[in-house]
Amino acid sequence: MSPCQCPCASVPVPGVPMPMSLCQCPRVPPAHIEVIPCKICGDKSSGIHYGVITCEGCKGFFRRSERRGPSLACHRGQRCDIDRATRTRCQHCRLQKCLRLGMSRDAVKFGRMSKKQRDRLQAEVLEQLEKRENREKNREQREQTRENREQTRENREQTREQREQTRENREQTRENREQTREKWEKGEKREEERAAPGPPQPPPAGRCPPLSPAVPAGCPSRAWPAEEVTKRGQDGDRAGTAGTGPIPQPGAGGVPESPAGLEIELLTQSVLLSHRATCHPRAEDLQGHRWATFSPEEIRAYQSQPMAEMWQRCARRVTEAIERVVEFAKRLRGFLQLSQHDQIVLLKAGAMEVVLLRMCRAFDAATGTVLFEGKLAGPELFRSLGCPELVASVFDFARGLSALRCSESELALLSALLLLNAGRPWLQDRQRVARLQGQLDVAFRLLLRRTRREGLLARLPAPGRLRALCSQHLEQVQAFRRLHPAGVSAAFPPLYRELFAPDPADGPAGTR
Repeated sequence: MSPCQCPCASVPVPGVPMPMSLCQCPRVPPAHIEVIPCKICGDKSSGIHYGVITCEGCKGFFRRSERRGPSLACHRGQRCDIDRATRTRCQHCRLQKCLRLGMSRDAVKFGRMSKKQRDRLQAEVLEQLEKRENREKNREQREQTRENREQTRENREQTREQREQTRENREQTRENREQTREKWEKGEKREEERAAPGPPQPPPAGRCPPLSPAVPAGCPSRAWPAEEVTKRGQDGDRAGTAGTGPIPQPGAGGVPESPAGLEIELLTQSVLLSHRATCHPRAEDLQGHRWATFSPEEIRAYQSQPMAEMWQRCARRVTEAIERVVEFAKRLRGFLQLSQHDQIVLLKAGAMEVVLLRMCRAFDAATGTVLFEGKLAGPELFRSLGCPELVASVFDFARGLSALRCSESELALLSALLLLNAGRPWLQDRQRVARLQGQLDVAFRLLLRRTRREGLLARLPAPGRLRALCSQHLEQVQAFRRLHPAGVSAAFPPLYRELFAPDPADGPAGTR
C-alpha cells in the first residue's frame, strides 16, 4: 500500500505552512471539518488556521493584526461580543478572542496530527453534524406544523360552511312549521264551526285541571322543539337528560295527530321562545355575575341613601322587569287574541308574580344574595327602604324557589301559567283564558313527565304565598305614599305608578 500522500504526512518544507483544510486523510475529511463554524465569529470555517478552526476572514485578520496588537484599543470597556455581524466593530476585542482561543503563529504545525488531536477534532465534527441533522429535523417539524395549521384552517372553513347550511335548514324548518300552523288553524276553525265544542271550565282554585284527553296520560309529548331534546344545556336546563329521547312523529307511539295536539305544541314553542327572548340576564350570562359582589363601602353607601331615592332605584328595576314580562305576554300564542280589557287585567294581576318567580334565576343560594344593578346583594343592602319584613319575605321566597332547581323551560311554563290564570276577577272572556290555561297545564305536566320531575308539582310554593307577597308589596307602597305624598310622581316610573300607586280616583291598585 502506498503511503498517505496528504500534506499532513509529507515532509515539512520550511516557510511553507500546510493548512489542515487541505488534509485528505480519510479519518477527518476536509468537507467534514468545514461543518464546524468559525470559533471566533461563528461564520462558515475553511479549516484550521494558526491552530484554531476559523473562517478566511478571521484568519486574515489575525495575520494582519497579531504584531500590532498593543496599538489596538477598545472604547467599550473590552466587553464587546464578537460574532459574524459585529466582528469588524472592535479589532481589539476580536484579536483578544483570537488569542484567548489559542490562535498563534507558533501553533502552526507540520507533520501528522496526534491521535488525541484527531479524536478531538472528529468528535467535534460529529457534534456539528448532529446539530445540523437536528436543525433539519426541526425545520421539517416546523413545515409539518405549518401544514397542520393550514389543514386546521381548512377544517374551520368547512365547519363554518356546515353551520351556515345548518342555519339555512333551520330557517327552512321554521317556514315549514309556519305553513303547517296556518293549515291547522284553518282546519281547526272549520272543525269548530262543525262541532262547536264547549270550552273547558276554569279549574278550581289551588288545583290544576286534569290532562287533556287529546294527549293520553301515558304517552310522551311531541310538543317540544328539537332544541329542547338535543341541546338542553343551551337554555340552562338542569333537570338532566333522563327519560329524553327522539320526538315521536304524529301517528306513532300513541301520539295522536290532531289540531289539539298541534295547538299545544305551538303554544309551548311560543312560551319557550318568549322566555328566552325576554329574560335578563340570559341563562348563559348569569355565571359571569357569580363573583361580582358589593364591597362594604358600597353597601354603606346604599344604606345611607334617603328612603325616597332607594325606593326610586328599586322601582326602576322592578319596572324594567315588568316591561320584560309584558313583552313576554305579548309573544305568547293566543294572548293578543284576548280582549284588551282581559290583557290588562291579567298583566296587572300577574306581572309582579312573574317578576318574583323570575327572581330565583338571579338568586345565589350559596351566599343568600340576589343580582341587583349588576352585582350580588344581600338583604342588608336594602335597609334604607324601611321595610325589612318585605325584603326578608322576598329573599325567603327566592331561596325556597331556588332550592327546587327549576330549569329554564319549567320557569317559562310556570310564568305563563301565572299570567294566564282564569281565576282572576273582572275577566270578560273567562272561558278563552281557561282554555289557554288548560293547554299550558298539559304542556307543563308533559315536560315534568319527560324529565322525570313529576314530584316538582308537590314542592311548588302555594299560589297564596305569591299573592301574599304582592299584597305586602302594595301595603309598603301605600305606606311610602303616606310618608311622601308629593314624592310619588317624581320617585316612581309611570308604569310602576299605574300598577301599584295609582291616584285614588283610578280605582284599586294591583288587581288580584
